[in-house]
Amino acid sequence: MTVLEVAAVGGRALVGGHPVGEDDGAVVGWGAYTPGTDLSAGLVELLDEWARAADAVARSGSAPRAVDAVRVSRTGRHLAARVSVALGRPVDYCDPVTGVRVPLRAVGTVTRVPEVALPRRGRGQVSTVFDEPTPWATGLTLAALVAGLVLLVNLTLALPMVAGLGFVGLLIDLVVAAGLVPALWLNRRVPAWRWAVWGAFAGMGVAVLPLLVVAVRGVPAG
Repeated sequence: MTVLEVAAVGGRALVGGHPVGEDDGAVVGWGAYTPGTDLSAGLVELLDEWARAADAVARSGSAPRAVDAVRVSRTGRHLAARVSVALGRPVDYCDPVTGVRVPLRAVGTVTRVPEVALPRRGRGQVSTVFDEPTPWATGLTLAALVAGLVLLVNLTLALPMVAGLGFVGLLIDLVVAAGLVPALWLNRRVPAWRWAVWGAFAGMGVAVLPLLVVAVRGVPAG
């Protein structure tokens, strides 16, 4: 059985090398819905939305690990699986962000594509393809754990130094912490990692307070 490729090129979704939404005499037509042989109008619309969003992300120069790029990749895999189920054909998903080819075989059922408001370039309209609920409970738990760990490590290492050197020790600790900020900042929008990043920032910020108290107490009374 021929393997179909699901891809996005120039803002157009391609299935088997043919643009969706156009019936050009291909083996698989893209017109009205015919169960088992065609794609539904709803799926065609989602594929077009995804392809336009993928083109916008590519034009923006976003890194593959950026939030929008990750959403494009994840949603593309999901839609490719839906194409495989709808057509009863094996599918290769060609990721428009990373260029990686993902073979999808023996796909049985696929859940509904979630929705989110993702601005399109230039029009202020929104795409409804890329929704995934924000994992507040898991994310905040992770952020709290990282904040506590960073706070504990910072205090363990810095307290003796600040107690002995006073404000000089506090300044050294701040310089070391500042050196970590650029690397953390680059990951502030990466799914999963963003929670750890903000937790690390919170832990470093809270650690300043007890260190400042120790530094002030270490200053001899005049």
